[in-house]
Amino acid sequence: MQATNTVNSKFEVIGLTIRTSNTKEFSGEGQISNLWERYFADQIASQIPNPVENNIYAVYHSYESDANGEYNLTVGLKVKPGTSAPAGLSSVQVPEQKYFKVTTDQGPMPGTVIDGWKYVWEQKDLPRAYSTDFEVYDERCSDPGSAQIDIYIAIN
Repeated sequence: MQATNTVNSKFEVIGLTIRTSNTKEFSGEGQISNLWERYFADQIASQIPNPVENNIYAVYHSYESDANGEYNLTVGLKVKPGTSAPAGLSSVQVPEQKYFKVTTDQGPMPGTVIDGWKYVWEQKDLPRAYSTDFEVYDERCSDPGSAQIDIYIAIN
């Protein structure tokens, strides 16, 4: 794992959204894997207007509290500012803010993502903002058996 602090410019993502919690995800009642399956099976990327790149974004937002509360997860594409979400999809604004950026080790999906989040949770002194966090799935994910992603954690 590699970690650095960075500031990211604001942007907008349109995609599919669910509401879940870490408790639900770890109990077997989670929805995240189904969200990803639906994203690909329903070819959601082809339904998103005005994409600015091909990277897939997973945006964690609308946190109820902290790692123990519910949150929304939107999986989609970065779009031109002001783009309206089509019916059945939603839009989320990722604000400009300071982030703790984690670049995962290369490995099979979804294990490399899970390992990245374990690393984040191990950072006990990390001043998490619990506002808007996101993952970036770019060309390094073209081989799901040997993928690498960036995880951006909002910090105060």
